Amino acid sequence: MICAGSFVRARDILGSTRGEFFCYTAFTSLRSAHGSSTYGYARLMKTGNFSSSISLKRTARNNQAPLFAKIVGSAEADRLTENGIGVEDLDADPLSLNQVSSRKNGSKSAQKGDMILAAVDMGTNSFHMVVVRADSQGRFQLMDTEKEDVRLGSGSPDLSVITPDAESRALAALKRFKILAETRKAEMRLVATSAVREARNRRTFVRRVRDTVGLEVEVLAGTEEACLIYQGVLQALPVYDKTILVVDIGGGSTEFVLGHEGKPIYATSLKLGHIRLSQQFLSLGSSKKDELKKEQIDELRRHIRVILADSGVIDKVQATDFEVAVGSSGTIESIEQMIHHTVTTSSDSQDVDGQPNANLLRDREFTADELNQVVKKICKAKNLEQRMKIPGLPEKRADVIVAGAVLLEEIFLAMGIKKIMVSPYALREGVIVDTLAEIFENYKPGFNIRKTSILNLALKFNTDRRMESAQHSASLAKDILAGLQMCSTGTKECVSDVALFLNKGDADLLEAATILHYVGMFINHKSYHKHSYYLIKNNEHLLGYSPMEIEILALLVRYHRKKVPSSKDEDFAKLPEEVQKKVRAMCAVMRVAVALDRCDSSAIRHAHIFQQSGSILLAVVPATDPATGKARDVSLEVWAAQQELPYFEKIFKRQASIIVADEHDLEALSVEAKSASLSS
Repeated sequence: MICAGSFVRARDILGSTRGEFFCYTAFTSLRSAHGSSTYGYARLMKTGNFSSSISLKRTARNNQAPLFAKIVGSAEADRLTENGIGVEDLDADPLSLNQVSSRKNGSKSAQKGDMILAAVDMGTNSFHMVVVRADSQGRFQLMDTEKEDVRLGSGSPDLSVITPDAESRALAALKRFKILAETRKAEMRLVATSAVREARNRRTFVRRVRDTVGLEVEVLAGTEEACLIYQGVLQALPVYDKTILVVDIGGGSTEFVLGHEGKPIYATSLKLGHIRLSQQFLSLGSSKKDELKKEQIDELRRHIRVILADSGVIDKVQATDFEVAVGSSGTIESIEQMIHHTVTTSSDSQDVDGQPNANLLRDREFTADELNQVVKKICKAKNLEQRMKIPGLPEKRADVIVAGAVLLEEIFLAMGIKKIMVSPYALREGVIVDTLAEIFENYKPGFNIRKTSILNLALKFNTDRRMESAQHSASLAKDILAGLQMCSTGTKECVSDVALFLNKGDADLLEAATILHYVGMFINHKSYHKHSYYLIKNNEHLLGYSPMEIEILALLVRYHRKKVPSSKDEDFAKLPEEVQKKVRAMCAVMRVAVALDRCDSSAIRHAHIFQQSGSILLAVVPATDPATGKARDVSLEVWAAQQELPYFEKIFKRQASIIVADEHDLEALSVEAKSASLSS
């Protein structure tokens, strides 16, 4: 008989075509001894049908419990599945992260056009669904989200059973999720975590979901859950090229992942969750007036420290020189909200005129000191009624925030975390990425999420011609800025010294803003720069950008035409003075670059900056007209750019002029500039 783990390994090694044929053969052999369901699955898998192969692969996984038991024995099957290990894990080290992260390599035949996918995270505390639209290259945009506080783990202190009440809440929530997904015509994928993974009646629960709702549930192993969370985080924060530590506190477990460049280095899942700990140590579900005792907190801390120490995770993390710590899911998001509320409403967050300052634009992150202050505030509230009144804390989380906050504080202490970034993405987005990776060859998500999110937003609201023009203007803006940096005067006090004033991050923001400057046209041509500002400022899809960076992008687009930045503008005035100077400089460059493609025709091929006796010369090279073979007429573009020179000169404190040049002119200007540089 062929071991089930063998076909998984063969599929991974041989690839989508040869691997599927081997799977077909393996399942056919298994059929004779174990029935026809796996054979039917293999046949459909062999067809390469997108929807069928994804859903049926997971159907097979959940239907293989009897087969699993026959292969390894009933007792061993119970032991393994209790830890979240299924038939696909046979023959594999459950901690072998290369296998965990790469084993899902089913059919990669993608449909033409967009596809709609829905991922459901059946957590211990709440159920989350995200619906996305993915294009033919695997880039996805959020369409809809839904959340319900199911409390699947409530009623069982050790999460050993899913109670009838919890099951009823889960089924009702999933029915609503299914209606929403069907309305969107979405292909659904459901994953369950610790509450289902550890429940003795998990098979009954999974069967009830299948029979009652018509949906298959994929029960994740702890390490697999951790790896998927890591992939989700990479879609929201620009940390792909960094070694990061991800901490995800759920209701039943906490996942830890160390990863670099999209590959998990180490992952583990510990039975430390805010619902589990609350039920074990803090009398979850008691009266709102029942007081929280110091002895309970002390016992909770001792338990957490023992689990962390015995797991080996502390040694592993300390042995890895991680660069960034990232937190995800509800507990950490709630703590960040509380800290944000405190910072932005305190007297220190107001300027001298009582207006809100740049603290409103602080990054989604917090320090160890800020966490300690929040934990003190939470523990000082002696009962649930008092905790529900804490500013910034969602009422629905007030009964479990004590355990979650104390747990996070202990993790900070044990692992030496000084600051943590907060990711809005986690498991469900990781499931989307994992699903797309099954469809597309060489899929590499998270590599440059900032650029991807900018292009997605621009493509969503631009026509092809406007998109081409915006990208061309962005290229010209880069040319101009690079030229200005080459002409640095070396005077730190002078704002014209762009080389000392704007860095690569600023150049990237300038490029991004120029690509987005046309999006407001989708609403109306009149005041489209204001519409663009609104679309950028209120968009949830600009992933990888901090609130401050999004504000800068929005303001650059707002000021690329008509009015220039002014301290009388409240949105501009709240920026720190240093940032205001940068926005003015980037805006001056952007206005000229956009004007140089006034007709949206890419008539100007290149732009070059030269310094001549303390003044700036902008030499533009026309593109060649394919019909005549001659240089195109760029008189309108030059005129439009000249209208922007007064502000450009004011910001860079130098006179500026524009000429039309060819390659010979550029060569002569370069020689002249080098000679002037040597003589000085």
